[in-house]
Amino acid sequence: MVVVPQEATYQFEALMDEVDEPLKRTFQNVHQGYPHETLTRFLKAREGNVIKARQMLIDCMEWRVQNEIDDMLSKPIVPEDHYRANL
Repeated sequence: MVVVPQEATYQFEALMDEVDEPLKRTFQNVHQGYPHETLTRFLKAREGNVIKARQMLIDCMEWRVQNEIDDMLSKPIVPEDHYRANL
């Protein structure tokens, strides 16, 4: 288990303040009120390397934006689009 120094979390937070607005909105959906814990989770996944953790988180957020993950449930699901029956 990797122990993440507090300084690494502060560096990560400072780097995340520099991302564009769409990614900031996505980050709010990712952390769901727990930004510190989310940053720590990504830092642990990259063994405390701030640069690698930042890239991993940005890749995750870009994927969410590209695939409209945060808006997925706001659109109605039309059964005919998924289940075609011969009527």
